[in-house]
Amino acid sequence: MISIILCDDDRFILQLATERINEVISRYDLTAQVACVSTDSAEVLQYMKNNNGPYLVFLDLDLGTGKLNGIDVAKRIKSQEYAAKIVFATNHHEMAMKVLQSGVEPFGFLEKTTDLDKLSDGYRRYIQMAISSVGEVIEENESVELAIGIDETLAIQKNHILYIESEKSVSHGISYHTVDGSCITVRDTMEHILTELGEEFVRVHRSIIANRKHMVGLDGMNICLSNGERIPCAVRMRAEVKRWLN
Repeated sequence: MISIILCDDDRFILQLATERINEVISRYDLTAQVACVSTDSAEVLQYMKNNNGPYLVFLDLDLGTGKLNGIDVAKRIKSQEYAAKIVFATNHHEMAMKVLQSGVEPFGFLEKTTDLDKLSDGYRRYIQMAISSVGEVIEENESVELAIGIDETLAIQKNHILYIESEKSVSHGISYHTVDGSCITVRDTMEHILTELGEEFVRVHRSIIANRKHMVGLDGMNICLSNGERIPCAVRMRAEVKRWLN
């Protein structure tokens, strides 16, 4: 399964890219998933530190004033995960030569365009190339079965779970939030869930259990997740979360 990472300083572009890529994955039944979406390169590096590839990274060349540019970020990604495939997204064609001269070895370049069909085609092409380059073997991941009805269960992979949240409006209602944007509500208790999911999952707030592998930063009293979401963190857990992130 190819893990796709998006890094751009424009949140609108990130949202558009995520929608287009998810549409392409669904339409062409590609063995890939959007794993991390962020405007902060540090969050991207943290996610890659916590999780295994293979990675396909769509990286903006200009990440904003006072921040590392795309070339510098790419060098850090490569030093941490050499096999990561990096596609630079830009409107500045003259930057392509600087990228090539930097020695980063880009997987390719993608033009930022308002032509959505052209944009989708570019994403599809690079995702299919990345899949072909790693072969057809798909890693099996440990899953958990959720009882969603009478004699009806649903299996979801543990590494697809972002966080679990208790529902105040539903008695013993627990919602699983996943990387693909799904929300699955079942009847359970937080205590039982912790025993089922294992050590990668931790209760960071009285109403939230989070997957440590998807924690990429701490913003005040909120934990930053790999998909760009923020979830609350209890005061007593801040020091522990900082330790995990470091």
